[in-house]
Amino acid sequence: MKEEIKKEAVKLFNTFGMSNVSMKQIADSLSISAGNLQYHYKTKAVLLANIYDDMFEETKNNILPENAYITLFHFEEMMRNFDRLQEHYNFFFNDIVNINKTYPEIAEHYKVTNLNRFEEGRKLIDYYIETGRMLPESETIDYDKTMHLIWMSSTFWQSQKLVITATTYETNKCASIEMLWTLLLPYLTEKGLEEYHQVRKFVTLPKTNK
Repeated sequence: MKEEIKKEAVKLFNTFGMSNVSMKQIADSLSISAGNLQYHYKTKAVLLANIYDDMFEETKNNILPENAYITLFHFEEMMRNFDRLQEHYNFFFNDIVNINKTYPEIAEHYKVTNLNRFEEGRKLIDYYIETGRMLPESETIDYDKTMHLIWMSSTFWQSQKLVITATTYETNKCASIEMLWTLLLPYLTEKGLEEYHQVRKFVTLPKTNK
């Protein structure tokens, strides 16, 4: 029953926004009593914390593999996995600032998760530098800032689509991975660019909503 509750809650949160959905609405949608729902999840905060735990478990797939030759496809795959996570839990990313202000335990967990993500991302870039796919860091290249830009672009990708909706504006109609690659392309070496074109040749882009 717990899994059914979480699945239904995510569906309702995605449709109406988390702050607009009450525990009673979740119970009614499942045709169970409010008491039955509270038996499994005493409060909305507890329910959200459990949903966030599921999200965190799913992000573990993005951890760098050990003792393996990593190509640029790993960046592609990592960002596409994160994009799928956002699609599944779009309510969280559309309301991320409010959630972090309202639920301090989730905010702390989210902060730690992101710091780990920055560390993993930096390791990936350093690996690409060492293997000749990316330019070395210099006075004009700061990869810590580049990683932060990638995090901002990917994290707020869903919410910016809700804000910039003009049909005459086409820039954000692409898949998020297309936008993220533009942040790295200027730093790829000749070897990196050759590998990039090979990677892009054999990937299928996700459908976007026009």
